[in-house]
Amino acid sequence: MKSHSLISLVFSAILVDTLIGYYLLLSNRGGKYIREWYNQFTIGAYIMDVLSIVIGTFLATKISSGIYYQILTVVIIGLIHDITFGYFVNKIQSESKIINLFKNYANENGVNILIVDAIMLVATLLFSNYFYKLTSNVIISFLSIITTYIGLFMIYSF
Repeated sequence: MKSHSLISLVFSAILVDTLIGYYLLLSNRGGKYIREWYNQFTIGAYIMDVLSIVIGTFLATKISSGIYYQILTVVIIGLIHDITFGYFVNKIQSESKIINLFKNYANENGVNILIVDAIMLVATLLFSNYFYKLTSNVIISFLSIITTYIGLFMIYSF
């Protein structure tokens, strides 16, 4: 079942990351370190978040077919990524600002990170499926630009 294109996945990842980012920052539910993530790494943080979502969802659409299998697959991919990444971050001894921030973020939010990441991945798949069927790549590309603008405004506002 072909229900996604790369452009619909990218747009959906930008949309989901922007919506969740605003929610976490406005509600303070993301904690201290989500703000620090965006304050210290600004556009790099935003791009890394979006690309992480795109990679996971793209892989899920390529190794599984049908939306239900893709949802299951993307959750498994997300869990493998988060657990592996968390293990790596906790084992490395570094003075890296980004590694130390990830350690603090993991200590502050624990298993909630896995839940939010799974929600973001699944939402991206569902939006991508919807937008792929709904409209053309030109419109999706334009919506991506608008949504990125709004996301950048978020990053530099908090």
